Amino acid sequence: MASLRADETDLRKTGAYYDAFAELAEQRYSSNHVLVRVREAFRRAVEPHPAGAVLDLGCGPGTDLAWFAERYPGRRYAGIDVSPRMVDLARAKLTTRGVRVERGCAEDVPRVFPGEQFDLIYSFFGPLNTEPDLGGAVRALAQVVAPGGILVLTFVSRTYVVDAALHLLRGRPGRAVARFTDRWRGYSDQSPLNASLYFPRQIETGFAPAFQVQRREGFSILYPAWYRAARFHERGALVRALWIADRALNRTPLWSTGEHLLYVLRRSSDKSPSRS
Repeated sequence: MASLRADETDLRKTGAYYDAFAELAEQRYSSNHVLVRVREAFRRAVEPHPAGAVLDLGCGPGTDLAWFAERYPGRRYAGIDVSPRMVDLARAKLTTRGVRVERGCAEDVPRVFPGEQFDLIYSFFGPLNTEPDLGGAVRALAQVVAPGGILVLTFVSRTYVVDAALHLLRGRPGRAVARFTDRWRGYSDQSPLNASLYFPRQIETGFAPAFQVQRREGFSILYPAWYRAARFHERGALVRALWIADRALNRTPLWSTGEHLLYVLRRSSDKSPSRS
């Protein structure tokens, strides 16, 4: 496959970041009860949408591709990821299922899958946050989503109120405001990530008019973030109550103040490309 396209240096750094924990990714996800619960909710957001062709954008080691392919056989599945090692692991996992997995980012999809269209594209845990140009990613996705097709996309949110408050209480003002900087360095100072976080208005404006918002939802508003899972008993009453509170807060203006934002967007029936 050809090398990554625009802003290749940044994308290679992002790929290397995810390469570093690729071997542990499956264990990391399955052993973290918060990640498991949030991932289940993300999958439920995908399931109602029928599709003949499905793309996992930022597929990692193929965890979700394998899950969907097992439960919904007969569809054409594909995956793409910027991490070479994640791609290798996904291919090994999915080779017997006939799932094609390639290296690249959202802007690469039309080139990597030339002439193909997908009825459904999903992306879990914020791969679009590491796209060098969100506008370019939207234009690329508009080319490969069939008219009337669906995007189910999750983003790491720019406004995470509880997290900021906790950092302030612990005397970490830099960490409290880190998400509001132009480039977010990720969760670890030791392994920095070059990412952009977005407010809901930025996401919705960025995807219009090629896509219309069908649903939007926030996660880990009061429910713990994945990196705080160890402080909560998996079957404890508190973590269950916080999940219920999150679902209730999604009916209020506070829906967007958590760790993750989920959007379901429908491609316009107009076949013209997205605006520049």
